[in-house]
Amino acid sequence: MKLKPLLPIVALLALGGCATVNKQALGPGAVAGLKGQTLVQTKRPVPDFIAMTPSKAAIALVGLALAVSDGNAMVSGHAIQDPAQAIAEGLASALSSAHGTKTAGQPLTVSAQDAATLAKAADGSAQYVLDVQTMGWQFVYFPTDWTHYRVLYSAKARLIDTTTKTTVAEGVCTRFPESNTGAPTYDELTGNGAALLKKELALAAEDCVKSLKAEMLVL
Repeated sequence: MKLKPLLPIVALLALGGCATVNKQALGPGAVAGLKGQTLVQTKRPVPDFIAMTPSKAAIALVGLALAVSDGNAMVSGHAIQDPAQAIAEGLASALSSAHGTKTAGQPLTVSAQDAATLAKAADGSAQYVLDVQTMGWQFVYFPTDWTHYRVLYSAKARLIDTTTKTTVAEGVCTRFPESNTGAPTYDELTGNGAALLKKELALAAEDCVKSLKAEMLVL
């Protein structure tokens, strides 16, 4: 009976940070300022990945710690990429096509959240910082079907003007499959080098690029 209280907690972890995002579509003034400018992407530490199973959920917070430990080991052992990088590359490509922006140099390794701090980190290397951050990623069984799993993902993205040190566009994306139709078992999801898990995360990245292009970048 300990399963039910934990499942909502895990789901919230997957969607963590969404409430702190101030959604802001790219406005006409900011669009004009983008023309032909350079931007630099950020690179953040890989967040904890949660691999939740019924047996772990049954032991509450200890199980959650085990789920994080197992999830991180899976990410490391199978070279699973944080989708944030693919999302950033997709958004950068969209900005380049629409506004002629150019990506400058290597991504900035950052951990700060403050827009002014990120702008300062660019140190004149680019006019804009494109910051994409994974807020939560995990897999978890369905509450009514403990033998099949879904992959949950959430991310936030910001476009920061380094001159004004302000955010000119911001958005959030989430992937939360609700139906267990065709959902994989644990072995199917994690087998063969976690190939299916990687595919699901790639699909989450594609969905995020699509929604952020429309809602945040107005493209």
